[in-house]
Amino acid sequence: MFKIDLHVHTSLGGDSIIAPEDLVPRCLEVGLDAVCVTEHHSYFLSNPYKKISLDTGFPIFQGLEYRAREGHLLIFGVKADLEDLPKMLTMQWAVDWVQTKGGIAIPAHPYQNGMIHGFPGDKVLDLEGLFALETLNASLSSEENHRAVKAARHLGLRGVAGSDAHGLTVLGRAYTEFSEEIRTEDELVQALREKEYVPCWNDEFYEADHLAHWMD
Repeated sequence: MFKIDLHVHTSLGGDSIIAPEDLVPRCLEVGLDAVCVTEHHSYFLSNPYKKISLDTGFPIFQGLEYRAREGHLLIFGVKADLEDLPKMLTMQWAVDWVQTKGGIAIPAHPYQNGMIHGFPGDKVLDLEGLFALETLNASLSSEENHRAVKAARHLGLRGVAGSDAHGLTVLGRAYTEFSEEIRTEDELVQALREKEYVPCWNDEFYEADHLAHWMD
């Protein structure tokens, strides 16, 4: 099994206190096999992690988190920034555009309460071309995650997990467990489309009964 935290923010994005030099040591400490840095609106902000990954031998993938009109999307496999995807386009338009570029877009924390620009909620049920939903976000409540699980089941989609970390204490609290080792961003996209994976709590932080409650 291969454990990846698919939703992490660092200081390179301007809204996190995770320093680049601290990322890999913390990932190793909490038992991750890889991590994906998803700075807001830009793949390129995380470019310095290419060298860190090469120097350490630890897989660090780059993605981005995009704010659509209805909420947020995690985008993998597309090298994009605000010039390509201006803020507040419709979520369906963004999903379709990412697909045409060979990537994959996954609604992030679709049932999160209190977001400034709202969240898709049940609007996510109307989206087409999805492969997965973020059904376990370690920064949300169990109720918010549970509603995402129900939506994924209704749509017949798989779930992914990430910490949505903006600090080291949250990094790795949840991860997506893949059935095969993943070493490149292309392999990550292929796995998200075609392979087996499940969202998981990290027992480093959570007792097993939390997972059982989330799965009810």
